[in-house]
Amino acid sequence: MIQPFTLPPFTGNTSTQPETPVFQASAYEPETEPHLKYDPDNRFETRIQPFFNDGNLKASSRLTWELDPVSNPYRLGSSLVLETADAADNVHVRQGADGQLSIRVNGRDYLFASHDKHGNAMELLIRTNGGDDKVLIDANVTQAVRIEAGDGDDRVQAGGGSTRLFGGKGNDTLNLCSANGYVEGNEGDDILIGGTGNNVMYGGPGRDRLYAGAGSKRSYLDGGSGDDHLYAGNGHTVLSGGTGDDVMVGHDRSTFYTGAGRDSIRRNGLGDLVYGKHSDLINPSRGSVFCAVTPKDVGSQAFAVRGSVEFKQRVEDDLELLRSSPQGQAMLAHMDAMARSNGAPVTLIEDIQDEGSHYLFGSQELKQLFNNERAPVIGDDPRWGFMKDGLAGSRADRAVIAYNRAQIAELNGVAYSPIVSLYHEMAHAWNGANGTFIPGFTLEFPRGRSAMIPNSERQAMGLENTGRPFDFDGDPSTEPTTSNPKPLTENTLNEEMGVPLRMTYS
Repeated sequence: MIQPFTLPPFTGNTSTQPETPVFQASAYEPETEPHLKYDPDNRFETRIQPFFNDGNLKASSRLTWELDPVSNPYRLGSSLVLETADAADNVHVRQGADGQLSIRVNGRDYLFASHDKHGNAMELLIRTNGGDDKVLIDANVTQAVRIEAGDGDDRVQAGGGSTRLFGGKGNDTLNLCSANGYVEGNEGDDILIGGTGNNVMYGGPGRDRLYAGAGSKRSYLDGGSGDDHLYAGNGHTVLSGGTGDDVMVGHDRSTFYTGAGRDSIRRNGLGDLVYGKHSDLINPSRGSVFCAVTPKDVGSQAFAVRGSVEFKQRVEDDLELLRSSPQGQAMLAHMDAMARSNGAPVTLIEDIQDEGSHYLFGSQELKQLFNNERAPVIGDDPRWGFMKDGLAGSRADRAVIAYNRAQIAELNGVAYSPIVSLYHEMAHAWNGANGTFIPGFTLEFPRGRSAMIPNSERQAMGLENTGRPFDFDGDPSTEPTTSNPKPLTENTLNEEMGVPLRMTYS
C-alpha cells in the first residue's frame, strides 16, 4: 500500500518569524500597458513580471495576450508563478481568508491574491526545480494548479482544483485528487495515482506504475518507454503500454493498446476492447474483443516536432499509440502522403499560451501577402484553404498544430483525453494540406441553446453540415459528403477507443 505523506502543520511561534508578506492583485499587473503588434507567425504575446524574491521564494505574474490583425489585443490568461531554489523544498498550499492563497515554503508563510484586478482566477504555477521536493495542496483549494517538480525524487499531492503535474527527472510519486487531473512522470521510475476526477497519466521514460484510481469517471493511462504496470480504475479506462514489456490490468470497462514489446493483459472482461499482437499474453476467454494490430512505422514524415525534450517525448508517446491503432495507422499514413505531396511537414509545437489545441493554416502565399502589408485575407477565402464552387482552395505548406498536451476537454459531460484533440487537429491539417475546408456555418442546439459552428469544425469531427458535398476520397463509387471520410475524423478515434461520439461541436 502506498502511504500518503504530510507536511508540518500551519502552526508555529509567529513571534520568531518575519512579518508575512501579503500581495494584492495590483502586484500582478505591468506598470504600463505593453505595445503589442500582430505577427502572422506569432499570434500570442506573453510577458513575465517578477515582483518578489527573498531567496526562499520567487514570485512573478505571467500575462498572455492574443493578437489579431483587425481588433485590439485580448488578455487570454494570467498565472501566478511561484519558484523555489535548487534544494529539497517543502511547499504547502491552503485556502486563506478572503479568497487569498496561503503558501508555506520551507517554514515561511506568504499570502497571495487568488484573482487578478479584473476578477479572473489566476492559475497557480509552482516550480520547485532541483532537489527531493514535497508539495501538498489542501483538498479545499479549488484554484487551477500546475506543478513542475523538476529534478529529484519528488512527492506531490494535488488539491481540489483542476491539476497538471510534471515530475521531471527522478523517481517521483504524484497523486491527483477530486478534480480533472493530468500527470506526467517524465524520466525516472515513477508512481502516478489517480483521484476521483477524470485522469490522464503519462509515465514517460522509465519503469512506471500508473493507477487510475476510484470514482465513476474516465481515465487515460500511457506507460511510455520502459517496462510499465498500468492499472485501470472505475468507469472507462484507456490503457496504452507504449514501448517495452508492459503489464496492463483491466477493471470495470477498459480499452487496451499493447503497443510494441511483449505485453501482458490481465482481468480483461466482457465488452473490453484489446488492440494487440498475437505474441502478447492475453486471456481471450473473458469475453473481450481482440483486434490484431502490428505496430507500423508511420507518421515520421508528417510532422516536424519543435519544443522541449519533454514535449517531444510526450508527442512521441501519442504517435506510438496511433502506430498501434488501426485507425491511427491510417491517419498517419495519410499525413505522410500529404507531407510528400506538398514538400513540407506540419510543424507541431506546444500550446504554451494554454489556449487549447488548435490548427494554424499557413502558406508561402499568405506569408508573402502579409510581408507586403496588403489587406488581411479573412473569412472563407480560398487562400485559407477553403473550397469555392466545388474546387479545392490553396494548400498549406507552412501549417502548424499547437498541441496542448495537458488539456482534458470536458464536453457535454464527457471527458476527452489530449490525444483526441491532437487527432482532431490532424484532421484539420489533412484538409489544409489539400485545400478542402468546407466554408460556411451550421446551426447547432447544444444543451438547449443555439450556436453557429464553422462547417470546417464539423467536417473534422465527422458530422454532416450545411456545406456543399465533396468527393473527399476521390472514389466515384461513393457519394460526395460534407464530412471527412474515415479515418480522417475525430469520431473515428473516439469510436475505436470506446469513447462516446461527439454529436455537436460546442
